[in-house]
Amino acid sequence: MDNKEKTVKLLGSELSEDHFLIKPGRLIEDGVDLVKSLMIEDYKTWSKIPDEKSVWECGEDGASIKEKMCHEYAIGVGSKNGSKYIRLTTGNRGAAAGFIVNTDNDKKFKKGDLLKAASWSAPARNFARGNVIEDTVDSLRNNSVRWTGIC
Repeated sequence: MDNKEKTVKLLGSELSEDHFLIKPGRLIEDGVDLVKSLMIEDYKTWSKIPDEKSVWECGEDGASIKEKMCHEYAIGVGSKNGSKYIRLTTGNRGAAAGFIVNTDNDKKFKKGDLLKAASWSAPARNFARGNVIEDTVDSLRNNSVRWTGIC
């Protein structure tokens, strides 16, 4: 019988399935960090940067243009808390990449639901694209989160 601990790869690191970022039931703050990490990971994959090179190494002298762009994207991913939503942002101008419901008092959505951006300041409220608190990393990675935002 193999006693090897199951892990999930995130941004080139192996994390235990029991890690607070990986295990469903995470705090909303951890869910926001997870989504931002998945966005950065997707950009790195899209840019065809090797797994063994971190996005932080991509900013070093001698890096290729696509590596420098990946580094700039990674440092530009952020979030801004509002009264109802957490807005996920990209770039130095804070373009909305998506929204996360940050209240228990929404009539249609649960806390942690991922919403696609309808504009720079408002989410599309047609349906949730996932939930940062309850969904697995693989579900978020494969169905909800891309480097362009929540889809």
